[in-house]
Amino acid sequence: MITTKGQQWLEAAAVFGTGLVAGFTFYISKIEIPSRANDTGAYNLANYQRVFPPSAAFMKPCGLLLTGLLGGVVYNTMAKTRSKKLLLLWSIPLICIGSLGPFTSLVISDTNEKLMKMKPMELRTPDDDAKAKYLVSKWGKLHHVRTGLSF
Repeated sequence: MITTKGQQWLEAAAVFGTGLVAGFTFYISKIEIPSRANDTGAYNLANYQRVFPPSAAFMKPCGLLLTGLLGGVVYNTMAKTRSKKLLLLWSIPLICIGSLGPFTSLVISDTNEKLMKMKPMELRTPDDDAKAKYLVSKWGKLHHVRTGLSF
């Protein structure tokens, strides 16, 4: 259990981290994905392959750290106040943010792998291009679920 001041810092870090994750996912959902809607499958695929690795490298540890912060807030809230309202207030974001990793691993990872294996320069037929565009679009729809979870 930590001091009241420590709890306040922990809560502030959790709120800041949640806002950061929500902001990143919202930007991708509302700016990046729609701006690519009219582009070819090859262009979408090339953009995805350029952006995905650094984004994933940032978001994975950020999500793990944030889940730990929120877990710490919930634990300390239970230990200190026993307030059901505060516990609920902090448990909801813990569950939502904590589910981002499993959702990505179980639901989105197959689409991520398919997209990373494709080669934009090898999309020679309209069907190949359509498949790439479909997979990027599918990824976008699945990402919208992550955006919802982060809010």
